[in-house]
Amino acid sequence: MSKHYQQRKEAASAVKKFYTLLNQAQQSDKGAAASGAQELEVKYELLRKRFEDLERHYNFHKAVLYNLSSGIVIINNDGTIIYANQSALQMLDMELVSLQNKSIKFLFADPKQGEKFLQKLLTENKQLQSEEAFFKTNHRKIFPIGLTTSPFFDLKDRKKHGFIIHFRDISAQLEQRRQLERMERLAMLGELAAGIAHEIRNPLASIKSAAQVLEESFKADDFRAQLATRIVKAIDRSNDLLTRFFDFTRPRKPVQEFHDVEMLIDGIYLLLAPRFKKKKINFLKNSQPNLPQVFVDPGQIEQVFMNLFLNAIDAMPKGGDLSVTISLVSHDVQEAEQNGDSKSVCVQVQDTGTGIPEENLEKIFNPFFTTKSSGIGLGLSISNRLMQENGGKIEVQSKKDRGTTFSLYFPVPENERQDSWLKEF
Repeated sequence: MSKHYQQRKEAASAVKKFYTLLNQAQQSDKGAAASGAQELEVKYELLRKRFEDLERHYNFHKAVLYNLSSGIVIINNDGTIIYANQSALQMLDMELVSLQNKSIKFLFADPKQGEKFLQKLLTENKQLQSEEAFFKTNHRKIFPIGLTTSPFFDLKDRKKHGFIIHFRDISAQLEQRRQLERMERLAMLGELAAGIAHEIRNPLASIKSAAQVLEESFKADDFRAQLATRIVKAIDRSNDLLTRFFDFTRPRKPVQEFHDVEMLIDGIYLLLAPRFKKKKINFLKNSQPNLPQVFVDPGQIEQVFMNLFLNAIDAMPKGGDLSVTISLVSHDVQEAEQNGDSKSVCVQVQDTGTGIPEENLEKIFNPFFTTKSSGIGLGLSISNRLMQENGGKIEVQSKKDRGTTFSLYFPVPENERQDSWLKEF
C-alpha cells in the first residue's frame, strides 16, 4: 500500500514538475512573442512612414506635370506614346487611353513631317530645340507648335528608355511675328513714300499739263486728241494710286467719337444698294438689341466697310448673299488683360462668294497682294491699318468656293458698357 502510495506521490510530483516546466515554457514563449510583436510594430511604423513619403513625392511630381502649361508627351525607344500630361491632352482634345500605344507620328498634321521628326529623334539621335511643326486635334483642327526634346533615362540603371517631348501652342507668337513683319514692311513703304513724292508727282503734273494743252490744240475727231485724253486719264489714275499709297503709309490720326456702328453700316449700304441690286446680291442684316456705341473715327470705319462690301461684290459675280451680323462678345481672360477691355462689338461680314484659298489667307493683309487682274492690293491692308488705328482688329475665315467671313472687333470702354446697361431700364 505504501509502495503504491509512493508511486502515486512520485507521479503527482512528476505531473506537477511537468506543469511547472510547461508554464515556464509558456511564459518564455509569451516574452519572445511580445518581443517579436514589438519589433514588427517598429518595422511597420517605419514602412508606413516611408510609404507616406513616397506617396507625397509621387503626388508632388504628378501635380507638377499636371499643372504645367506646356504639353509633355513621353515616348519609348520605338516612338510609341506611353504618357501625356493634362495640358497636352487639353491641347490635343484627346484622352490618354486614345494616345497610348500609338506612334508619335499620329499627332502630326503632316505625316511626312512626323516621319522626318521620328527619324531625327530615333535614327540620328538628335535632341531638337525650338522646332516648329503642326499638330492636329481629335477633331482634325490643326495648330502650330514649338517643341523641344530630351532623352528619358531610368534613375536606377541610367539606361535611355525613350524621349520626353515638350511642346506648346505658338499660334499667338506666329500672329505677332506676322504683325511685326507687316509693320516692318509698312515702315519701309513709309520711307519710300517720302522719297518718291517729288520724284513722281512733279513730272506727272508737267506731263498732264502738256497733254491737256495738246488735247485742246487738236480737233475733237483727231485721233491725237484721243491719245492726249488717254494720257490725262492715265496720269489721273497714277495720281490716285499715289494718293492711296500715301494714305496707307501715313494715315491721319483718327478723330474718334462714340458712334452707333449699325448706323455706319446703313450709310454704306445706301450708297451701294443700286450695285447690290444690279449684281443680284441680297443684303441681310441681323443686329443684337441694345448694343453699346463704339469709339471710332466714322470716316475711317466707313472706309473699312466700303472695302469689305466691294470685295464681297467682286467675289459674287453671279449674285449671292451678303450677311452682316452685329453682336456683343466677350474676350477670354488673356486677351482682356492685353487690351484692357473684356467686351467688344463684333461685326461679321459674310459672303457666299468664291472664297480665299488657304495658302493666301496669311497674305491678304499684305500691301500690294491681290488676286484681281485690275486690283492694286491696298484695300485690305488699309482696312487692317485703320482698324488698328481705332483700337480694333480684323480677322478672316474662308474656304475655297464656300465664301468668306470677316470679323471686326471694336472694344467697348467700361463706361460705355455701363451706359448701355442703363439704357435697358
